[in-house]
Amino acid sequence: MKQFLTACAVLLLAMNANALPSYYTGEISGSGIYEDTLNSNSAWVNPPVFGLNSSSKDVSLWGYNANAGDELSLDVSSLGDFIGGISIYYGEVSSEDLLFGLFNNSGDFGLVDYIAGTSTFMADSSLSDIRLDLSGFYTIIVGGKSAFGWDDNYSYTMNVTAVPAPGALLLLLTGLLSMVVLRRNKTLR
Repeated sequence: MKQFLTACAVLLLAMNANALPSYYTGEISGSGIYEDTLNSNSAWVNPPVFGLNSSSKDVSLWGYNANAGDELSLDVSSLGDFIGGISIYYGEVSSEDLLFGLFNNSGDFGLVDYIAGTSTFMADSSLSDIRLDLSGFYTIIVGGKSAFGWDDNYSYTMNVTAVPAPGALLLLLTGLLSMVVLRRNKTLR
């Protein structure tokens, strides 16, 4: 049994061995509150033509590993005049995409596929019940879409609700039940 658990732990570690690129803010590991500070309150809606995030932190890039069928809800809030925009993409954004001004808050760019995002002109700062149809790595980009701002730093919090696909939960429960049955059978012998 110890060998089986060790093998499972090694397999789980190997599946999560891919490290985030250094220009990503962090990884979303499940439901919770995630925070960051930006130097621009308008870079998501009006990014620079060249060098997004090259001289300051204009937008935040968050990584998220999902299974097909997972659902994700995001809500960005802040004090002051920062209004956050959110975009979700399937794939990893490259540093070259940011450097050469390829970022698109409402469409595909580089090697990433656009999944969902907030509007560019309204005060909406949340996305609800976004179903992720493919397993793999997703990038969530958060930035400002305010027209006016006078501060150097804009702190925000992002409330994330991640709901795993029903199939993944069923698979986990089946595995746990199998372990209980095997252990019970071993005890009865």
